[in-house]
Amino acid sequence: MSSLTEEQKLRIEENRRKALLRRAERSQTQPSHASTGNAELTKVANHKPTNVPLKRKYDGTFNSKQGSSSPHFQSTNRASGSRTNTVPINKESFYGTKKQVVAGSCHLISADRFMVEVGYNQDMIAMFQKVPDRRYHPDERHWSFPVSRHDQLMAALKPLHPGVAVAPLPAHVLRCLRQPAPDAGKVDLSALDATLLEALMPFQREGIKMGVARDGRVLLADDMGLGKTIQAIGIASHFHDWPLLVVCPSSMRYQWRNEFLRFLPSQHPSTIMVMDSSKDFTTEARVLIVSYDLLSRCSKQLRDVGFRSVIMDESHNLKNPKAARTRAALPLLRAARRALLLSGTPALSRPVELYTQISAIDRKFMPVFNDFGLRYCDGKRNAWGWDFSGSSRMTELQILLERRIMIRRLKRDVITQLPSKQRHLVLLDPGQVHCRTKKMNAMETRMAKASLKAAERRGALLEYFRETATAKLPAVCSYLEDLLDSGAKFICFAHHRVVMDAVCELLERRKDQHIRIDGSTQAAQRKRECDRFQSGSAVRVAVLSITAANTGLTLTAASLVVFAELFWNPGVLTQAEDRAHRIGQQDSVQIRYLVARGTADDHIWPLVQRKLDVLNRAGLSKDDFTEADEDRQRSSDQQPLITDLFQQLASEDGERPDADGESTESGKERAPSVSETGMSHSQRSDGSATDDAVAAAVSEQWVTELCDADWDEWMGDDNGDVPDAEGPTSKESQ
Repeated sequence: MSSLTEEQKLRIEENRRKALLRRAERSQTQPSHASTGNAELTKVANHKPTNVPLKRKYDGTFNSKQGSSSPHFQSTNRASGSRTNTVPINKESFYGTKKQVVAGSCHLISADRFMVEVGYNQDMIAMFQKVPDRRYHPDERHWSFPVSRHDQLMAALKPLHPGVAVAPLPAHVLRCLRQPAPDAGKVDLSALDATLLEALMPFQREGIKMGVARDGRVLLADDMGLGKTIQAIGIASHFHDWPLLVVCPSSMRYQWRNEFLRFLPSQHPSTIMVMDSSKDFTTEARVLIVSYDLLSRCSKQLRDVGFRSVIMDESHNLKNPKAARTRAALPLLRAARRALLLSGTPALSRPVELYTQISAIDRKFMPVFNDFGLRYCDGKRNAWGWDFSGSSRMTELQILLERRIMIRRLKRDVITQLPSKQRHLVLLDPGQVHCRTKKMNAMETRMAKASLKAAERRGALLEYFRETATAKLPAVCSYLEDLLDSGAKFICFAHHRVVMDAVCELLERRKDQHIRIDGSTQAAQRKRECDRFQSGSAVRVAVLSITAANTGLTLTAASLVVFAELFWNPGVLTQAEDRAHRIGQQDSVQIRYLVARGTADDHIWPLVQRKLDVLNRAGLSKDDFTEADEDRQRSSDQQPLITDLFQQLASEDGERPDADGESTESGKERAPSVSETGMSHSQRSDGSATDDAVAAAVSEQWVTELCDADWDEWMGDDNGDVPDAEGPTSKESQ
């Protein structure tokens, strides 16, 4: 102890004294365990008794004798071990005098009722019970009231302030609810082109009326496959506000032009123009169709035109307000008299993506972005600012959008008006199809020769078909990428391995989960892959071989089937379509055939189209062409004989074998090519009866030969196989 300083010695002594005091306290409660050092304890306790601090100890009891609920404390003198009497503590000073505030808010649960989310307050509940048409929701433990009672309820809650604080419905909600809803019933569509009116389904006609009633400024958000394109064309043509600008994904530009030419025959084709590059910019077009990329690059020139109507296809591409395409699109949309935004998925992941589209149509709806984010995006402030990545009050937002700017119908809402299967022909972007190469030109020239025999023509078409697969590839991948951006789940059929490889490479680069089934896939693996596709939404694409996966698979998780390549056996095509169109499918199935001008598709598609018509009229197929053909042939009460149908097919093909088995030209006009015909579930060849003179010229013997030989030759062999460009057929490799 000699090396310790005086201060350290005093501290040690003080600690020793405190320890002995604690031991003395314990010995008083347990006298039988008293230690032999009591004399020393007494000496230390009497040393400096006045310097020991007193501590209050809560005994956890209330003074019931005095009828008070105030807590009591006991004071203990640790030096002497004595206890003082209990000291009453005032309840207000112990718990605090601040009263608890019951806070809440209001939000819509339907177009005519709102709910009050608030805690419990007896006075408030008593007041709620006095409001007429009140309703208590035991599941949510909240009350709801008619919107017409909103102001009355807020006035009744004022006397309870500040104990009860309920935020009313925001001004934009009340303003929207109190404005009269547009009356679509008074809209007259008789001025539209007759071709357009005849093609409209009832719900599409109603959609056009709703768009016109909202003055042509609307977000058309119908489910995929419900015909947003034809409705947008109908709304735009009703107002006749030209010029019209159409902005769409690059792969859909020429499809839009064909739809305008098809449904608006009153417009001259020269007035409907597509911009392939900035050099194609013109101010003379009545309808100008551009891609989103060109919109960004030519924004100044487009603004100077002064478009009176603007259509934005796949408008979810405008979700980012800082993107160049959004900055270029918003001034055009706000300046135009008519603004039509089209998207089956307006918000791909979160409601904040809707704001730019809403503000483009109606800036007065919610002019301040922060207000929108706080109310509908579950806005929260963090160390870096505001976070609007969440969602809140989605029911209210949907009610306001549908009442003010949005038209949305799901397939289940109009399923009774839809055919079970719809076919569409999609013309690929010619700027991305490599059809002007030397090899492709030589093949097209060879196919145009009238002197080719049937076998030679088939061989030339096979070679042309293989080369077309490579020529179409960039355009096919571009179309599929736009489809993936829209969030669709679909089946993609292809025949050549080079096409399937390119599609799978695209999906892997985008990190989209997919399955692949071709001729090399074993039976057990096929079952596992199908189960993966069917089980959830994570696997978005099934890449299938037309010949190896057209039977035995059930893939009803998708209602969209895309054919990246054609195939001339219609039986194989319809079987492939039915991988999605089968028992268990709840939606109308969309079939999209991707075709390109100036390729083998010009020859294969008309051939497939004629043979599908023949099969349906003969009762040998179950696809949707059957009903349409019956509608056009009601004048004939008798079902045509199958031999008559084969005679018609032969006369339309324009070839007839002579005595030596060779084919000669019959003088009939050639079948329309892809560039001359469009396709949907209701647009095909007219199915008119063959001219009597031509039918009489076809002998019964030749019909029999056609059934036995030429039919198989043109349709493919019994297995429907065509040699692949890179090896044996899919079934041989399997």
